[in-house]
Amino acid sequence: RGYIAKGHGGQRRAFKVKFVGEGVNDYSGPYREVFAEATNEILKTDTDGNGMLGVLDNSPNTAAGIGENQGLFVFSANGQSLTDLRPPLPLSGVGTRELHMRDVFASLLTSRSESSREVEEALVFLGRLTGTAYRHGILVDLPLPHSSFWKLMVEEGQGSLSSQLVEIDLLASRSDPSSPLVWWQKRMLNFFVEGLSNVIPVEILPLFTAHELQDTVCGRPDVDVDMLKRVVEYEGYEDDHPVIQNFWTVLRECTSNDRKAFLQYVWARNRLPSRVADFETPFKILKDTVNIGERTDQALPSASTCFFSLTLPE
Repeated sequence: RGYIAKGHGGQRRAFKVKFVGEGVNDYSGPYREVFAEATNEILKTDTDGNGMLGVLDNSPNTAAGIGENQGLFVFSANGQSLTDLRPPLPLSGVGTRELHMRDVFASLLTSRSESSREVEEALVFLGRLTGTAYRHGILVDLPLPHSSFWKLMVEEGQGSLSSQLVEIDLLASRSDPSSPLVWWQKRMLNFFVEGLSNVIPVEILPLFTAHELQDTVCGRPDVDVDMLKRVVEYEGYEDDHPVIQNFWTVLRECTSNDRKAFLQYVWARNRLPSRVADFETPFKILKDTVNIGERTDQALPSASTCFFSLTLPE
C-alpha cells in the first residue's frame, strides 16, 4: 500500500522505478510518471473511438462530436453488443419498490463472456491503480461521466435514466431512452470499485460530494497559470526579470494541451491540485549557472520532475 524509504524524497510509494538502459534517480518523478503513462495508455483510442486496450472507450457524444459533454469516456464493452448482454426483465405485475431494486441490482444479473471478463479484470486493475495514486497524493486523469460514475461512487442521486444518458449519448436519450449503456456503466463500476477497495476504504467515499471526489482524485482539468504563480519560488531570478516575465507570458498563450504537456515535463503529472494548500512542494524556477557566457544562446531549459523545478538559461 505504500512506504517511504531512504532516498525516496518523502514520496510514499508502492514500488520504486528503475529504467532499463537509462539512468534515473527515482526521488518521486519517475514514480509519478508511471501513473501518468499508464493512464495515457488506457485513454488511447482508435479512429472509431474504441479504446486501444479495451478498457475505456470514447462516449458516443465524444465519438460523434455532439452534445455538451464531449471528451468523456465510458467503460468499454470490448466489441460486444450491450443489447444482447442485458437480461430481459419482465415488468408486468411489478411494483415500484421492486422496480427500484431491479434498477440497483440488474447490473449483476447477466451472463459473462470472455470479452466481458477481460474488461472486468482490467477495471479491477484500474481501480487499484487509481486507489494507489490517490493514497500517495498523485492526481490521475479520469474523464468519466459525472452522473453514471462520480455520483454513483459517492452514492448521490443520479437523476433520471434519461438525464444520465444525455451526458454520454445524446442521440440515444432522444431515440432510445432504454439504451443499455447506463446499465453497462453501473455493471462495470462494480469491478472498478472492487479494485479501489483493495487499496482504500471505499466506505469513506460518501463523505465527499461527487464534485469533491472528482477534484480530489483528478485535480483541475485545466492548468491554472495564476495558481502556479502563487506557489512559485525563484532562485537566481527576480519576478520582474525579463526571462521570468517572458516565461509567464508564453505559458499563458499556450493552449490547454500545451500547458498540460509543460506540467508533465516539469512535474511528471498533467493536472494541478484544486487548492494551493494541496501542493506538497513549491514550483521552483532556477537560473542556469552552468551554461553561461558564450554557451547561453545554445542552452535549453531543463527540468527535474522529482523536485518540481525548471532551470532556465539567461
